[in-house]
Amino acid sequence: MTSLTLPLAGRRIVVTRTREQAEGLVDRLHAAGASVAVVPLITTVPIAEPDAIARVAAETAGAAPPRWVAFTSATAVRLVIGAAGADVLSGMLLAAVGPATAAALEVLGAPPDLVAGDHDAAGLAAEMLARGLAGATVWFPAAEGARGGLAEALRDAGASVTVQHIYRTVMPVTAPERLGAALAAGVDAITLTSGSTARNLVQAAGLGGLPRGVAIVCIGEQTADEARRAGLGVSAIAAVASVDGLVTALSECLAPQPLR
Repeated sequence: MTSLTLPLAGRRIVVTRTREQAEGLVDRLHAAGASVAVVPLITTVPIAEPDAIARVAAETAGAAPPRWVAFTSATAVRLVIGAAGADVLSGMLLAAVGPATAAALEVLGAPPDLVAGDHDAAGLAAEMLARGLAGATVWFPAAEGARGGLAEALRDAGASVTVQHIYRTVMPVTAPERLGAALAAGVDAITLTSGSTARNLVQAAGLGGLPRGVAIVCIGEQTADEARRAGLGVSAIAAVASVDGLVTALSECLAPQPLR
């Protein structure tokens, strides 16, 4: 194999989500030749009662068409379908932010009608808007503190949007220890896929911060903005907010740097 077929050979990358959440990314990094340290920096805590989720689902289902449900995470999919069942989504148009969210819908019996090409809230909003949303009803079951302007963009286009916060993200108590162990073993880059991972990376690193020379590579502009606000230097941003885009950004960013 050559460096062209294995562009990340000899590189060690930290992935900041769980193996389950980042399965596609971990697999692609391995395929590109990298070794991967999985250091989850976020875990989810449900904050909405199942009855409350089922009630909003029923209200949305009873609205005049077109009716949309916008999903920006697989976690939201699992919580909604766990609370209300897949049948309640029948007759509604389902929008997924990316392949992982779409796959969660498929597995749970509610295939999406739209999957964003750019896998972030802005990309999802753009593709939903292209369908025409004047007079539409949109339910957005989301994480507490979710950003990205999705609801605002849809409202500006004439949709009635209900944002329901159904979970929050917190940093696992083991994150500082696991991050420290990964950094001690030597790391070329850390991937960030959300503002929460960026903020928690700073918290987990503590007063000592990150070692010099570790590249911070973000899946999109929104995550990069959050990383900068958290005090991180961003080394590269995926041109397309997707797993492949992130792997390409890593490869291009690390190519000029010597192996550790």
